[in-house]
Amino acid sequence: MATHENCVSVVFDLGSQNTKAGFAGESFPRCMIPTTLGRFRRSGLSDGFPDVTLGEEAIKMRGVNHLDWPVDKGFIKDWDDVEKLWHHIFYRKLHVPPEEARVMYVIHPLTSKRDKEKITEIMFESFMVRNIYLGLSPALVLHASGRTSGVVWENGYSCSYVAPVFEGFPIKNATITSQINGKTLTECLQNLMNKVGYSFTTPTEIELLESIKAQLCYVAREYDEEVVSENNKIKFDLPDGQHVLIGEERFKCPELLFQPHLLKLQCPSIVDDICTSIKKCDLEYKSLFYNNIVLSGGSSLLKGLSDRLTIELNKQVKDLPDVETNVDAMSSRHLAAWAGGSILASMDSLNGFWMTKDEYEDDGADRVHCKFF
Repeated sequence: MATHENCVSVVFDLGSQNTKAGFAGESFPRCMIPTTLGRFRRSGLSDGFPDVTLGEEAIKMRGVNHLDWPVDKGFIKDWDDVEKLWHHIFYRKLHVPPEEARVMYVIHPLTSKRDKEKITEIMFESFMVRNIYLGLSPALVLHASGRTSGVVWENGYSCSYVAPVFEGFPIKNATITSQINGKTLTECLQNLMNKVGYSFTTPTEIELLESIKAQLCYVAREYDEEVVSENNKIKFDLPDGQHVLIGEERFKCPELLFQPHLLKLQCPSIVDDICTSIKKCDLEYKSLFYNNIVLSGGSSLLKGLSDRLTIELNKQVKDLPDVETNVDAMSSRHLAAWAGGSILASMDSLNGFWMTKDEYEDDGADRVHCKFF
């Protein structure tokens, strides 16, 4: 745990599905909870029930609760709910009084100026934190991989983008968002399972689909060959003792990343997005970027993804002189942004770059735009 002038450094990474929080200098977050709040469905009959439940408790009580997810596509959509979530993490999970902490907060590379001001305002006004640093997610992912320049392909539950980073600064005009994310893949698997007679519709059943996707799905090296080959069905045991059999659905679902038209999506593949993003950057950085492609996010953990991506990118650059592709798939890439924030927040060289409470009181929330580009 990194400390500075009697204050502890805390790292926050709010994802659309899960929130990671912990202390700077540590390898893994101390808490990882669902980014959700539960409210009792029948407001007049809530005696004995808490008004709001958060994280795992909200999931456990979803039979009687309505669940709200305050983060969507990497952006905060309900500030009151997020403030409750931050309070829960500070006091119930990390057991740290926020007025004795400085916060490294991970943000989406396309976060608006207004959202940056709002995060800063709540942290200083409501939680009275000592200092704050807004770290752009792709730059932190590269820090976690030991780089300062490269291209990050982030694929989370409802957020997916490609972002080139040069010397720690994401290139905003070359950042490309995609509609193919973890939720899209789950919906694709749901459709495929429905075609063979398995219906997954309730929230609990969708969670089972998430487990099937994570445990059994893989990316085929050669899709056309995999389709015509004999695929043995694999049994997946359900909580009630029954089981489902899964065959070609295992590789047809992730193939959506490379062939979106399979689900009739009118959007580019991840290979097209990466190449387009690099083309928007200076020509002299092309070789550097192709040689430093880093995967991040929970939905990038699919087996065989990095191998297939390398194959497809090599096809794109085979006629380009002195350009080689290298795809780095860290084993803990679902935590890469948090880990990068943990590394950066523990470095003494960052001490002059935090936004302090004094600066906030002198200049207001506008100061955030001068400190963090």
